[in-house]
Amino acid sequence: MIRTSREGAAARPRSSRRWAVAAIAVVVCLAALSSALAAGALERGPRIRGVDGDIALAVEQAGVTLVFRADQPLDPSSAEGVRVDPAAPFQVEVAGSTIRLRFTDTVDHARDYRVSIPALRGRATGVTADAAFDFTTPPLTLTTLERGGGFDRSGGDDDRIVRHDLSSDTDEVLFSAPRIQEYSDDGAGVVAAVLDQDGRASLTRAGPGTDPVPLPLPGQGTVGLLRASGDAGRAGFVFTGTGDDQQQYTSTLFLIDPADPGAGARAAVDIGGQPLQADLWFFIPGSAYLVAQTPVGSLVLVDATGSAPPRPLGEVGALRGVLPASTSLVVQGATGPAILDLTNGSLADIVGAATEDASTGSVFLSDSSSVRWTATDVVRRTSADGGTEILRSGAGERIEEVCVSPSGRYAAVGLVSSDAQIDQYPTRAEWLGRDSAVVDLTTGDVLADVPGTRPNWCA
Repeated sequence: MIRTSREGAAARPRSSRRWAVAAIAVVVCLAALSSALAAGALERGPRIRGVDGDIALAVEQAGVTLVFRADQPLDPSSAEGVRVDPAAPFQVEVAGSTIRLRFTDTVDHARDYRVSIPALRGRATGVTADAAFDFTTPPLTLTTLERGGGFDRSGGDDDRIVRHDLSSDTDEVLFSAPRIQEYSDDGAGVVAAVLDQDGRASLTRAGPGTDPVPLPLPGQGTVGLLRASGDAGRAGFVFTGTGDDQQQYTSTLFLIDPADPGAGARAAVDIGGQPLQADLWFFIPGSAYLVAQTPVGSLVLVDATGSAPPRPLGEVGALRGVLPASTSLVVQGATGPAILDLTNGSLADIVGAATEDASTGSVFLSDSSSVRWTATDVVRRTSADGGTEILRSGAGERIEEVCVSPSGRYAAVGLVSSDAQIDQYPTRAEWLGRDSAVVDLTTGDVLADVPGTRPNWCA
């Protein structure tokens, strides 16, 4: 029989009472502290506790939004007096405890910006406070492929992929190999299609400060239309040949995750779930999506990550490209060029930008402006004027190609000597000695002249 003392039995209730009193005291202290903090918050104005938004995308695309998150609900008057320095067009609105600032146009490269909010006002208290947010935009860059000579060369220099920082006038070699067919720059690095002396292709991922990594192909065959997207986290290419599964593929779009090359290359699928054949395709900037045109002329919107099923966009015209500074597409319809808005599916004709003048090529900047070129000159046209000459080729050279930057503010004008020779590459042959003049499309100023072909602005 176990005995208990009366003293121990009497102590337990007293001990329990002490714990209860202590717990109540802690609760009271916490409540008092909470009340003090709440009172402090009521006595001061709102504070910004975080800012969300893709600053890097703002130099390439209009409509990028910065979301300022405050620590308390805001009065609508908090939007009054908001400014951006240096000046940039924007819209601002207050919703709950956030201020949303939307840039209605692209912003400049390599600039220091400040967003000033002079009067954040608490909705419950009316107390105000000021806030500011500083950010620096990325530099203006152009990447080119510098070929070391003709395809059949037995020695000499390697081909090089070089990124030119036009804001600081510096260059960086991203990758080199004896023969590079083509490449795509996703901002962090490049994916390159490399050829051996027999013309067989392989894929390589390379970037600053990292060792090149081989990427898988689906089998033995040819690759082309190589593209990469940092937003989607994917690279893609069109493949024709025999797959490792012994299936025959013709112009089939394959996608790879460069961060997980061991997962292999997978075929994108069309609306019916079959491997997607693509005559042309592009990634949609700022998203995980791509658009492809099939051999029968229909357009398909594809989630590059495979998370969502493909969506038909219809037979609205031949795909020409992505409209600069937007997520809209330029298509060549039955009645002329038009813009397909992917946000709502609307199709609007481009009026006034197209002309019947003979030209080598053209690219559209908006629904009312375009850049057109011949072998001798580049002209910017709008619906309101007859055109402004941007650049004229010099003696002994001709204009071969014109591509515009993602923002639509600049153009890379490909210039070759009149007696230039073709390098004889079996796929994506180029003129030897080609340069690219980078031109401000607003002022006509030539910002730089860089060597190489296949600028990354040329999709």
